[in-house]
Amino acid sequence: MRITPNITSQNSLYNLQQSRSILDQLQEKVASGQNYNRPSDDPVTARQLVGFADQLRSGEQYAGNMTKATIWLKVTNSALEGMAATMSEIKKLVSTLTNGTDMVQVRQNAAAQLETYKKQLVDYGNTQLNGVYVLAGTRDNLTAPFSGSTYNGDDTDMGIEIGSSITQTMNITGGRVLKGTNAAPHQYGSVDILTELDNLIAAVNANDTAAITTGAQMMEDGALQINAAIADVGGRLTRLDNMQKFNTTTKNVIQGVVANIQNADYTKLAVEIQQQQLAYQATLSSTAKITQISLLDYL
Repeated sequence: MRITPNITSQNSLYNLQQSRSILDQLQEKVASGQNYNRPSDDPVTARQLVGFADQLRSGEQYAGNMTKATIWLKVTNSALEGMAATMSEIKKLVSTLTNGTDMVQVRQNAAAQLETYKKQLVDYGNTQLNGVYVLAGTRDNLTAPFSGSTYNGDDTDMGIEIGSSITQTMNITGGRVLKGTNAAPHQYGSVDILTELDNLIAAVNANDTAAITTGAQMMEDGALQINAAIADVGGRLTRLDNMQKFNTTTKNVIQGVVANIQNADYTKLAVEIQQQQLAYQATLSSTAKITQISLLDYL
């Protein structure tokens, strides 16, 4: 094969372009601070980086979901703690009435107190977060879940995604807590606290000691029912806290891996640029000398 001046010129131009392209890539890395600026730089690594970016985005969504669920459950827990405190007051009051009393005024005062405590329970049952009723199930944006002894909400669980294929129920329903709805999987008891409280008030007004004793036991069972709901909320908050820590750790690990892959090493790049500039200058010099050679130089 005969090497013509045209072939030599084309090879020289190709080598110059390749050398210049490498130098430009190195300078681009310095300017961007990243080792890979487009998929063509390294398709395999680019695919890994895209996967890591997707994981980080998902992690941010999970973190947001867990924050929302945590706030919701903390507000719910405050309402349940208020109910528990009210039930404690009810039990104290009822304990003084189990033997009955012939004093009408005492019975009337006790009945009035019980009515007030019932209103407090209803108020806690109608607790809102940003205008949403936290104990109303999926009917959280409609009317108040409790009106008197009637529950207007539902007992539907609302799950939220906190990890890949991992969900957490974020709500406690008023039906389960105050009406004794035994809807699986969250079952706290079967006492209709509000209705039993109505019966207790009627028994106090009638000085029916047997009914008062029965009502007192119902209040004991109702208090246990509310405490079971509080324990459930506490368990969910603990799980969310653990998942948040795990999510943060995973995020930090992924960010560290991405940084090791993507972040440019400026010291290394400086050396490589210097070497490439020397190579490029050498290529320019060699090309200039080669292109000056012609047949006349040998005649």
